[in-house]
Amino acid sequence: AASPTRHSHTPRMGFSIPQCAESDCWGPPADEVDEDKALTYAPFTRSDKFGRAADWNQTGYGKYGGNRYNTNQGGGGVSTVFNFFATDDDAEFSLVDNKPAPRQRFGGRGRFNPQRFQRRDQTQFVGGDVGQGASRERSRQQRIQSKKQQQWNTWAFNRNRDQITYNSSVDIRPDWSVLEQVQLSALTKLQLPTDKAGRAIVPAAEDLGSYGRVRWFDKAFDKVTPKFEKELAKTRRAVYNVTTSDDPVMAELSKKKAGTVFATDAMVASIMCAARSVYGWDLVVTKQNGQVFFDKREESNFDLLTVSETAQEPISDDKDNINGVPQLSHESTAANFNYSQQVLVSESGGGENSRAMEFGKPDPFAGAGEDCAAVGYRYRRWALNDDVKLVTRCEINGVVESKGAKSLLSIKALTEFDSKVTGVDWRQKIETQKGAVIATELKNNANKLAKWTCCALLSGADQMKLGFISRTHPKDPYNHAIINTQTYKPKDFAQQINLTEGNMWGVFKSIAEMCLKLNDGKYLLVKDPNKPILRTYEVPADSFNDDYAKEPLDGPM
Repeated sequence: AASPTRHSHTPRMGFSIPQCAESDCWGPPADEVDEDKALTYAPFTRSDKFGRAADWNQTGYGKYGGNRYNTNQGGGGVSTVFNFFATDDDAEFSLVDNKPAPRQRFGGRGRFNPQRFQRRDQTQFVGGDVGQGASRERSRQQRIQSKKQQQWNTWAFNRNRDQITYNSSVDIRPDWSVLEQVQLSALTKLQLPTDKAGRAIVPAAEDLGSYGRVRWFDKAFDKVTPKFEKELAKTRRAVYNVTTSDDPVMAELSKKKAGTVFATDAMVASIMCAARSVYGWDLVVTKQNGQVFFDKREESNFDLLTVSETAQEPISDDKDNINGVPQLSHESTAANFNYSQQVLVSESGGGENSRAMEFGKPDPFAGAGEDCAAVGYRYRRWALNDDVKLVTRCEINGVVESKGAKSLLSIKALTEFDSKVTGVDWRQKIETQKGAVIATELKNNANKLAKWTCCALLSGADQMKLGFISRTHPKDPYNHAIINTQTYKPKDFAQQINLTEGNMWGVFKSIAEMCLKLNDGKYLLVKDPNKPILRTYEVPADSFNDDYAKEPLDGPM
């Protein structure tokens, strides 16, 4: 018989429900609570404060008593054993790698330090050369570092500078097509062929004719100083600025096949110094029967002088501002013309040099008995190669006796409109620091001074008379004073402004060859006002065909 199955009984823990007393208040009745068992013992002092059982509003250091640096917990906020503190489990762990975390960098790369790129030992060169070769290498490294520093300073200065957009000198129409586009930076590298000594082979000038008359320079203006300044007088004499195609002498030379390229000295100088220009300008190019004529448009601003064109602080293009580009151009052009006439001996005053010197044939532009400015014209030719033969009309403004010989003059004037803008006060520095004044003008008016120097070299002038004209008051653009006159030799001044004849003629030769390759027709050479670019547009044959104003332009007011 099967034996009965035995079950082992494992003792189980029981759970008994405690007896709860009914009460109308919160918690058990007071008479049923054992005070000795209910009170938890903890040592404390009378100054301790009891906190809350759970405070959900405390954050940060507030839960530790409200005072971060309070070492006396009793004197701070609530901090007793009755308070609850959340334990930080991460405190039980320790970091094995004690290497500091990489520091995160924000912003740019920091200030450029050129010393980081310098050699620690400038005498340790390849081959161990510590003699003259090492000295040359150190000089080369210093020039490189100086150039880098200048580039950095220029970038840092221009980074936050307001960019001004200038208007074009001519309205470009949509039907005009671009044939050529030249980067001005490429023009600075052009040079004429050189001889064995490394000097540029500059073509010799050939005189084709002289016209007009010139007056003598008054040497009293060489002694003018800011303390003994002279008021700039306004002249009413007429002045002609005839374009190339309307010049009767040029037309006669063209019929004789005297050259292949015809232009005035101002036009040739603008092309030669195009790389230094900032503002926009344009020239009309006409190609016909193997000859190229450069002309200006009737309503163009080509004859107006620029002011502070290459300054670091750009000039506003506001027409209503007396210190804007249009107003300063008219003011400087008028002052330049008035100065060139005032410094010459008057023909009606009598004296040894009161009579003008006849420069050659009569003035081809002045009428009989007309009171016009005395200007000498020289028509000259340069043969750059078999294809490019330039014929130019050059201007001579005066003559002076120097060391017993007659010296031809090119007379120009610089204008100061506000010393706070230009950076140098001429009245204070022109006598004691002439170099600083000239250096500032070379920086602010590099293109204008380079073009004047080109014109002086083309005309064969022996001297340049450079006048310094300043406003009688910075806010008065109509009254000026002559405060100084300085004399320079054109070739010496060209070296001072870093203008080489090899580059001058190299640039013009390149542009002339480009124009000679064009088909017969009319074109427009335009300098972009906001980019260093020179463009050639093909325009319709009837463009800019307005009749040239034959009446003379009155002298600037």
